[in-house]
Amino acid sequence: MKKILTGILCLGLILNLTGCGSKTATTATKELVVVDWGGNYTDVSKKARYEPFEKKYNVKIKIVSPTDYGKFKAMEQSGNIEWDVVNVDADFAIRGAKDNLFEKLDYNVIKTDGVDKKFISDYGIASETFAVAISYNTNSFTAANHPTTWSDVWDTKKFPGARSFQKFAEGTLEAALLADGVKPDKLYPLDVDRAFAKLDKIKPSVKSWWTSGAQAPQLLATGEVTAAAAWNGRVLAAKKQGSPVDVEYNQAIILADSWVVPKGSKNKDLAMKFINYCTTAETQAEFSKLVDYGPTNSKALPLLSEEIKTRLGKSTSSAKQTVADIKWWADNFNAVDARFQKWLLK
Repeated sequence: MKKILTGILCLGLILNLTGCGSKTATTATKELVVVDWGGNYTDVSKKARYEPFEKKYNVKIKIVSPTDYGKFKAMEQSGNIEWDVVNVDADFAIRGAKDNLFEKLDYNVIKTDGVDKKFISDYGIASETFAVAISYNTNSFTAANHPTTWSDVWDTKKFPGARSFQKFAEGTLEAALLADGVKPDKLYPLDVDRAFAKLDKIKPSVKSWWTSGAQAPQLLATGEVTAAAAWNGRVLAAKKQGSPVDVEYNQAIILADSWVVPKGSKNKDLAMKFINYCTTAETQAEFSKLVDYGPTNSKALPLLSEEIKTRLGKSTSSAKQTVADIKWWADNFNAVDARFQKWLLK
């Protein structure tokens, strides 16, 4: 009888352990699909965001890249929702909400302490900031004598050479208005007619309207253009690799990317936890240590060295920058972008 009871107890223990093991395996295989911009952005996000989150929540993050708005909309229309969290342009977080593309964010889970209210909406919260900044070839211009204002960029006599601008209206119109003497605090609502009139003047000197962040640094490095409007992170990454390029943060236009959750996400609750994790000061500081994009949570700044803050334009120079009004762009993007694309063809 004692042997029988012992056997039953052992069998029960084995079954219990097997059950526990099965439960752990099931938890470990839970998958969160995160969509981002690819390239170095993905590499850095793995180290600062994805891998630490996987360990903390015992899940697997599947990365899809790059972000594709057309596929996003098609996926929502078909009802076959494959994604859980997507990194998008901050204004798209507002525009897409009007098309019912996103789940409303749960701010009981996502803590916003320290995050600028300009970067928060019902359906999106900014993940990091970047700058459309004056960038230049250091063989053509020196640190002491280079374009420091958008007016300088327009002045091809004082600062000779071809130019390059992004093939996007957002950021480009702001640069034109600043070049025309509009004060930063008077930029919005944008005087669109005045901006295009100013762009008419620089257009003959624009050798390339870039569509990929890597293009402007390449054009600058080869000397094909001597000054450009470019994303600061891409230029500084090229500089680290030895390219003769640098960034001027004065009059930079600060933009942001945002996290959103697709409508119908199969892992909505986990997605909210992920976004909260990425919004914390500690996670944002780790991200900014690895790539030259700024945190949206101001509490991350004290966790960064002075050298990093200077490199990100988050030291004393940040007062000379302008945060783009993403709500204005969300309301006006389609009409302004259509006009911009038509203007490019003239």
